Amino acid sequence: MPTDTNGNGTTKPQGADVPTRLGWVSFFNDCSSETLARALPLFLVTSLGLTPTAVGAIEGIAEAVGIALRAFSGWLSDRMVSRKPLVILGYFFSFLSRVLLLFISVPLLFGATRVFDRVGKGLRSAPRDAMVADAMALGTAGRAFGIVRFLDTLGAVTGLGMALAFGLGRGPLTSEGFRSLVWLSLPFGLVSLLLLCFWVPRLPRVVRAKKYLSFTAPKGTRLYLAIVLLFSLGASSDAFLVLRARELGFDLFETFGLFLGLNVLAAALAIPFGKLSDRFGRIPVLVSGWLIYAASYALFAVCEEQWAFASAMALYGAFYGLTEGVEKAFLSDLVEPDERGRGFGAFHLVLGIAAFPSSLLTGWLMTRFGSGAAFLACAGLAVLASIILLACSPLLLTALRGRTHARLP
Repeated sequence: MPTDTNGNGTTKPQGADVPTRLGWVSFFNDCSSETLARALPLFLVTSLGLTPTAVGAIEGIAEAVGIALRAFSGWLSDRMVSRKPLVILGYFFSFLSRVLLLFISVPLLFGATRVFDRVGKGLRSAPRDAMVADAMALGTAGRAFGIVRFLDTLGAVTGLGMALAFGLGRGPLTSEGFRSLVWLSLPFGLVSLLLLCFWVPRLPRVVRAKKYLSFTAPKGTRLYLAIVLLFSLGASSDAFLVLRARELGFDLFETFGLFLGLNVLAAALAIPFGKLSDRFGRIPVLVSGWLIYAASYALFAVCEEQWAFASAMALYGAFYGLTEGVEKAFLSDLVEPDERGRGFGAFHLVLGIAAFPSSLLTGWLMTRFGSGAAFLACAGLAVLASIILLACSPLLLTALRGRTHARLP
């Protein structure tokens, strides 16, 4: 890893501020995307007449389309002089998908823009995460990914807060109201792109991977990724939480408020728990977060009062704060420097593989048996994954022992 010299003669990683700068890119991108992501499923159901099963299919297909890109973009970034061009291309596609929302009216085309957005995410996710890992000193990945997660989540808070401040979401969500949300989102997306192009450094690669094509996960990551896959099968799209909130009588304006609170809590916890995982290990933090997820979804399943749903949303926000950065930091511990792009590509590939059956199954259970059955199934898979992660911790510990930058659980 390249280093620069501080004034006191010590060294720091070259580009050590890259996680913060990428975090601000994510901040403005989430200002742009968060409100639309919450509004679109409700718009599809209430204004365009689609069923929860159809929404689940759209969400699942959108994630599935990005699967091949996640693996390929990670692999390709390991062989590029800089990962940055792929990250720019991914953010550009996502921004373009929001622009297209202004010019369509057919339900299936609204779903197609969601797919287009996921193409952008598929292109950028693995190279961006690998850039964060490339920039960091040994053993500090938890804090770095916590910073990115904090600013990303703070962007979601800001975007939802802007929508609430303008009074958007009150009453039925009409086509005009939805397009107002789109117009509100576009300037933030443009700022995100400009910051990425002109403010985030190029960060040249030092360790380059071999040229042959490989979509297999790096050996040291495979057990961990298998457990993440199991958990992700129960981590359905947040679109279903929007629909559950509607069942309990929340309007879109109130739903925005719930997600705003969720993201405030997630942002507040991201950096402290990232640092905690650097010091005491990733597995205890991950297991705690996954069990909190299970508790929140069990409460979503059984709650009949709005205050109980709001409490479950708070638990759900805590889950995000505990786990999103730490999951990536753990992967960074397990993977070799010349395989970071491929490792993060495999990680995002696993999430994408799980997204389609997870969203489709949740939508089907919700349509056929009701919300309770759908959310309890998600909670059960989270508990099972937590138990397996604990049981496999000795094997994961063995995989970490050879890694000089790992923090052992």
